Amino acid sequence: MFRDAKSRLRTVASLLLAATRTRVPMVILGGAIFITIGMIMSRPQDPPTPRGERAWLVDILPVNYGSIEPMLELFGSVQSPQDATLSAGIEATVNAVLVRDGETVKAGQVLVVLDDRDASLTLRQRRADILEIEALSSFSKRQLATNRVAFEQEKDLLEIAESRFERAEELFALGRLSRSDYENATENLKRQSLSVSRSELAMDESAIRLDERQAQLDRAYALSSQAELDVERATISAPFRGVISDLRVSEGDRVRVGDSLMRLQNPDSIEVRTQVPANYISAINAGIAADIEMSAVVDLNQTRITGRLTRISGQTREGSGGVDSYIGFSKPPIGLRLGSTVRILLKLPPQDNVVSVPAEAVYGRDRLYKIIDGRMQQVQVERVGERINADGTADIIVRSPKLTASDSIIATKLANATDGLLVRVQTPRAKQEVSLTRPVLNQSN
Repeated sequence: MFRDAKSRLRTVASLLLAATRTRVPMVILGGAIFITIGMIMSRPQDPPTPRGERAWLVDILPVNYGSIEPMLELFGSVQSPQDATLSAGIEATVNAVLVRDGETVKAGQVLVVLDDRDASLTLRQRRADILEIEALSSFSKRQLATNRVAFEQEKDLLEIAESRFERAEELFALGRLSRSDYENATENLKRQSLSVSRSELAMDESAIRLDERQAQLDRAYALSSQAELDVERATISAPFRGVISDLRVSEGDRVRVGDSLMRLQNPDSIEVRTQVPANYISAINAGIAADIEMSAVVDLNQTRITGRLTRISGQTREGSGGVDSYIGFSKPPIGLRLGSTVRILLKLPPQDNVVSVPAEAVYGRDRLYKIIDGRMQQVQVERVGERINADGTADIIVRSPKLTASDSIIATKLANATDGLLVRVQTPRAKQEVSLTRPVLNQSN
């Protein structure tokens, strides 16, 4: 390459010498340009330096299998199984409201008084109907008894008519009785038979009428009982001890049947309803079957209230990813307000062959990475719960057959984490001491 450049320069120089006699300034300028181009083309070329692959700095943790009691951090709603919405049983005007919102009432205490005049008038009408139907029923009984006596007498007369007809028939056959008398005996027999039939029909009709009266009387008694209930419903009393909330009526309001008046909740039977993710339900069911008590800690303004899992729902509600579970208490807790939302730490049954890893080591819900020959390799894991550390942070409890005791888990969160990513390990991270609960200032049952 250098030889070609020199030959080109010699050619350019010879041309410049030939043209110096005619155009000296132009030759000098052109010569300078060609010399500059030649120097640029003839400069030595440095070979490119190859760029190395970047290694990302990470922390690692050893895989330590063991038996751990996982915990779940959940949020629940404080409620009471005795939670009643009291409503109006009759259409009436509110005469008096004897309680206020937030007031604690006793079982049987009168809460609201409705105007019972309409219900009382209806009750009087129903009782009058009973008296009327009882009188008609009494008359029907007497009529039935009379018709029965008449029927028996008509049957006796029929026997007499039959006996006379038989004698008349014998005498007529012997020629000792005239045809006119024979026909009279026959007519009397038929007339008496018809009278017996009519008497029997009258008796049956009286019996049917008596049954109708009895049915009317039963209906009248039912309507009267309904009217008595309506009168009783004019006074609304507390079905159990509780706290009044959501009071919706005042004196002078007109309420209809089914209108909500107030809400009554019993704080003595308070519990917390929470949703446990569906993938933990099998472990909870196994613990219940093994009679393992699963304790729970309710966090209330830096006060811990200890309870336990009492039951779980038999179905999953549509549109939810968990199953309703209920936290109960040995005695009514102080400070929990109905309807409030609280944080819960639920202890699950012990799990064997599980590993505790920091939260930053888990990607999504079920992925982490281990290091193989300096590169990241993804591992699918089963998430079985959490463990709360003394500093308030939470470790994730996982299980996977693809993790062995010789593996090292990457404990640094990388935004570009992927299989095969080159990493460089810094000083291995020491395993932190962990605790099932956080330090508390005050704890009560």
